[in-house]
Amino acid sequence: MKKSLILCFITLLSSPFVMADQSINFPENAPQLDVAFPDDWEIKPKDGVLFAHPKDDSNFFMELSKLEADKDHPDEAMEEAKASIEDSFKNVTYDEKPTEGENPGVTLQVLNAKGEDEEGKANINLILANHTESGDTYMLLWVSSSEAFEKHAEIAAKVIESIEAHGGDANQGDDKSSDASDTQTYSYPDKDKPLFTVDFPADWHITPDSEGAYVESPDKLVAMNVLLIDQGELDVAVEKMKKDVGAKYESIVWNEGKDPEVAKDDALGVTATYNNGQAEAKGVKYFVNFVEYVKKDGEKFLVLINQAPKKALETHADALEKTIKSIKVK
Repeated sequence: MKKSLILCFITLLSSPFVMADQSINFPENAPQLDVAFPDDWEIKPKDGVLFAHPKDDSNFFMELSKLEADKDHPDEAMEEAKASIEDSFKNVTYDEKPTEGENPGVTLQVLNAKGEDEEGKANINLILANHTESGDTYMLLWVSSSEAFEKHAEIAAKVIESIEAHGGDANQGDDKSSDASDTQTYSYPDKDKPLFTVDFPADWHITPDSEGAYVESPDKLVAMNVLLIDQGELDVAVEKMKKDVGAKYESIVWNEGKDPEVAKDDALGVTATYNNGQAEAKGVKYFVNFVEYVKKDGEKFLVLINQAPKKALETHADALEKTIKSIKVK
């Protein structure tokens, strides 16, 4: 999804950091959409409508349903969606116009609104997902109190980012392609009970080991490690690994001398720290990404180490970004 679409309804810019999820196919009898909700949300399909909300917060919920109008009648679809809102809320006001975006196999419109019901004032976010192939239009309604919005907005934004045409990343498994022409999903330690998963380009070579995997691009310009390390000596382990990585180069500067970027997923209790290095060896400039994902009270923490000469960005920049954003910590 275009970043501008996320920013239109969430005031906080989130880093490429993802949640553990439960993937839902909708509608159940003839799926057209895949949507990923957090593992700790309650999911209730009923009468062709899917309801989802955090188990510990009734002031925030999402509702997914199919509209009568299709993508060839966008004005009618929007009016139908607004009518459903105005059936439940009064004094509804809308943003001037919706923001448009695109996910795999679907086009999206996001319209923000505010209204009132018996519980008080509510934030209302309306997302229309048009299935590119079938032409059907689906509505994801996101309703929350102001307080609940602040608490869950980042997670909700990731739910919206996950919406795609059904089958877009099916058949996940160890060293198996999730889309034969696009990616393969690596699951550690196995696909049935993964502690983490990462989507790599389908033609990259994955070598699993006892702690994770070593991954190379076909041209060997990009080398990546994903590892689970004991969390007991976290600070010591991180500094030792950064030192070992840096020793491979004649010089390395982390984060241009600034503090690393940090992102938190409060729902999972996971903190991601992004260390970016500029290195040089034998006249060749390299970029190095060292990312640690630490789960509160966890026994292990996940490390991703990416090393590549700067010229690799000419051909692999998009693949690298997608790979890092695909990481799911369970």
